[in-house]
Formats: sequence, structure tokens, C-alpha cells
Amino acid sequence: MDQTAPGITKDVGRLTLADGRRLAYAEYGDPDGLPVFALHGTPGSRLTFTITDEAARARNLRLIAPDRPGYGFSDYKRFDTPIDWAGDLRALADALELEGFAVMGVSGGGPYAAAAAAAMPRRTAFLALVSPVGPVAAMGDGLKLTPSHRRVFKELPFRPKVSAAIFWSMRSMVRLAPGVAFWSLMRRVGDDDRRILARPDVRDCLLQAHQEGLRADVRGAVQDVRFFGTSWGVDFPNIIAPAVLWQGLEDRKVPVRAAEYLAEQLQSCRLDVIPSAGHYWVFDHVGEVLDAIEASLKAGAGVAYDGSDDDL
Repeated sequence: MDQTAPGITKDVGRLTLADGRRLAYAEYGDPDGLPVFALHGTPGSRLTFTITDEAARARNLRLIAPDRPGYGFSDYKRFDTPIDWAGDLRALADALELEGFAVMGVSGGGPYAAAAAAAMPRRTAFLALVSPVGPVAAMGDGLKLTPSHRRVFKELPFRPKVSAAIFWSMRSMVRLAPGVAFWSLMRRVGDDDRRILARPDVRDCLLQAHQEGLRADVRGAVQDVRFFGTSWGVDFPNIIAPAVLWQGLEDRKVPVRAAEYLAEQLQSCRLDVIPSAGHYWVFDHVGEVLDAIEASLKAGAGVAYDGSDDDL
């Protein structure tokens, strides 16, 4: 295990993939607990889940949070769709000798969590989706978007240079003027989110996660945005794990209807709609999300993995 950059104390694990790329990850909670892959948002990093450490430990859960390609210490690789990326997570599961696990995707991690569950249906015992980006492209013109959502989910995916410029600017701001960066974020969210973001632990967690995620490059974030407006390559009927999707109706960061549409595509998904909640609801309700994961894993939900290599 290696140490991260100065000021960041959480150990980082590193896996060398078959193509020579490095995949970085951190672990939280109980090292001997039930395994959960935790997938960060956009931008973000493995450090997003620092705030879950105590709650995960109390529930005997082992959260494994990888940096996606181009984030943190993970080397960049272009993928055509999130389903193509799922091989990275399979390689990490194999290296850690995990036969079955839960997958949790938060915000921009939602498409990747769905892709992992579809690509490894016999190993994914539970799927947790928190304020996720939904399959916007699959909804076509039937999805009504705000002007800001139209820009992010319909325009920027096809303008990578503009997207990169935005993230380079964000990278400079979170590194050189984190207070200004956080003030800018607070201006773009609703009252409930502002209350949550005002917590010092949440503020520190988000800033640290963004700084680390954009430490060297912005290509991971640009790739995320490209996926937001294009097909995920996910065959939703392949997702057989039970799922819960939590979505606040006051969320200004992702299109709420697209998240609801995602829940509708899953065979066994409970949609929990929270009327007054915004995008950062989970920071006040980490325990509730982990309770659902713990209960499902301990009940043995999902299809048991028999060791055969017949996942997609």
C-alpha cells in the first residue's frame, strides 16, 4: 500500500491491469466485512467515501472505492461505453478474490454501477443507486430538460474540448481557490443541499475528493460526460440483482425523470423518492443506504456466484 498526496492520509491500493494500466482504490469500513464496490461521482475519486468509514465499519461492510480511469492514481483509457469499462472492476474483484459483492453508484457513478451489475450478473448480489445519472440518451426527445441539464447531458457530451476546458478550470479552482469553488457549488443547489454542504465534514470530503480526482488530468471527467449523453451499452434485462434507487425530487444536478426511468428498466428495483431532498441527500443518510446494502447481503439476496466464468 502506498500513501496518497500530502495532506491525504488514506492508504491507496494499486492494481496493475493486464494492459499495464494502474488502477487505484481505497478501502473503508471493516476489512473483513461484506464487500461493496463504491463508485464515485463526476468529478470525484476514491476519497469521496472517506465519510462512510465509521458507518460501514459499524455494519461490518468493506467498501472498496476505485478511481475510474483518468481519476486520482488510475491511468486513463478511453472506453466506448460504461459496459466496456466493467472489465476493470472485474479485474479488481478477481485480484481481491471476491466471488460476490454489492455495487453502489453515486451520481455520475450510476452508469458504471449499472454496467457492472449487467456485466457480472452472477457476482452482483445487490445494486445501490444514489442520485444517479440516468440513461438520458435512451429516453430520446421524450425527456424534458432544464437549460443547464440540456447543456450537460445533450451538448457537452459531443463537445469534448469545451468539456475539458470546463474541468481544467474547475481543477485550478479547487486547487488554488477551494473556498471560491465551494461557494460556486453552493450557488447551484437548493436549500436542502446547502444545509448539508454547510457541514464541515461534507465540505472537506467533497473538496478533497475533487482535488484528488483531478490531480493529474481531466480526461476521466470528460469521459464521464461523454457517457452521460450517449448509450451505455447496458442490456438492462441482464441486471438480475435486487436494487434500490434513492432520488430526491429537489435534485438540481441530475435529471430526476432520467433516474426514475433507470429504476423502471431494472427487473427488481425499489424506487425511493424523497420529496424534499436534493443531490447530496446521501451525506445525511449514509446509514440508511448502508443498512439496505447490509440487509440484502446478509440475506443472501441475488444469484450465488458458482465460480464459473460465464458473466458477460
